[in-house]
Amino acid sequence: MDRRIKSLARRHAGDPDVADDALQSAYCAVLRVEHLDEIENLRAYFCRVLVHEVYRERGQLHAVLVEDFDRVAEENQGAVGCHRSSPPCFQDQVCTSLQVQSWLKRLIDERDYLQAAIPARSREPESYKAVIYAAAEQVLHGGMSGDVVDADTNDMLRASYPEYFQQPGAAPNTCDQRFRRARMDVRALLRSVVSHDELF
Repeated sequence: MDRRIKSLARRHAGDPDVADDALQSAYCAVLRVEHLDEIENLRAYFCRVLVHEVYRERGQLHAVLVEDFDRVAEENQGAVGCHRSSPPCFQDQVCTSLQVQSWLKRLIDERDYLQAAIPARSREPESYKAVIYAAAEQVLHGGMSGDVVDADTNDMLRASYPEYFQQPGAAPNTCDQRFRRARMDVRALLRSVVSHDELF
């Protein structure tokens, strides 16, 4: 068994027995998928299913969500599995949403610590840090709903903090550097919330 996948299960489960049960359930769930060979990245798909199974084993999915999942799974028995020419299947959507929800919770729970770690790039450092944090939060909210959110684009940053990103008299090169650094800070903040192992 791949040690990294086992480690992923144990990290999410917090209990070796729950992790083992989730691994077994994930293997069974993936084996039941028709047209498995059409899944473009089988490892990533398995990891999403595994995270879903961990949450299910731990009882962290709402009963309605589980009922909906089972109902949709039964209704789609015999249908073509999820692959690159089809929209994401319900199971993928659930797993992705749960994963992003856990990242968002981490971002909110550690807000003070994470916001303090953002570089103080303007004369009003708390305003700058609040803009970077808000942009990262919007990106995660968009990921949960499946929407692409350009929260760290120049226009969004300029609208959020015009005193810094559209400072009167500032040279164009200075503004460009500020936008570039702000986008780097948003990405760095997101990387501190999302671990590499969670992005198989």
